[in-house]
Amino acid sequence: MGQTSASSPADAFVPGPTIALGIDTATSVCAAALWRVDPVTGQSRALAAKAEALARGQAERLLPLVEEVLAEAGLDYAAIDRYGVTIGPGAFTGLRVGLAAARGLALAAGRPLMGVTGLQAFAHAAVHGLGGTVPDGRPLLVAIDSRREDFYLQAFDAAGVALSEPDAVLPADVPAFAARLTGMPLLLGDASPAVATVLSIAGCDHLVAALSAEGPALAVARMTALAIPAVLAAHPANPLYIRAPDVTVAPGKPA
Repeated sequence: MGQTSASSPADAFVPGPTIALGIDTATSVCAAALWRVDPVTGQSRALAAKAEALARGQAERLLPLVEEVLAEAGLDYAAIDRYGVTIGPGAFTGLRVGLAAARGLALAAGRPLMGVTGLQAFAHAAVHGLGGTVPDGRPLLVAIDSRREDFYLQAFDAAGVALSEPDAVLPADVPAFAARLTGMPLLLGDASPAVATVLSIAGCDHLVAALSAEGPALAVARMTALAIPAVLAAHPANPLYIRAPDVTVAPGKPA
């Protein structure tokens, strides 16, 4: 008496594992990752991840890459409980590819979709050792290539908490941006080599993180899998544009 069978209604209230797919195409990378969280055992781990350096062709490669990741994990689309995607800043074309694919997959499956900035994804990957360096108490300076004359920068503390807002920063202003941080910054992001050069010329101490190409996608998948419903709702998959696109005004037209 008092015991419930394996098929009793009481078991309906025991939460099962959550599997999230993370997609990252905001830079010159096409990446996907799967993360599984089991609230009963507390286990949280990556199931599979793949990334390819692609300046072009992300639209053709993304879904096959997702299917390869699913196959590696021994799963199909029906197993995905949540979707996550990088929302920028980054390359306009790649960003739109990832957003369109993630929105389509989530809508078709009736699953929630979470947006994560690429800057947050890099920081989260570093803090949690997802394919790269653990910051060891150092502040993080994430740098993403804007494909223009400046860099997209954001600072985080060693726990991954944002210390600044995302910003577009010219090379001449990078040393002053880095000087606001307490301690030697750890650089990461696809523009970190260029930012490191700027800081070296200015005589500013810094370190460069070693982070795998899969890191941000793993971070997106992990953050999405672990998010409580309120966090999911507070992070819609809307593109983040730090600045408005360049606009050319035709002669004779008002500016």
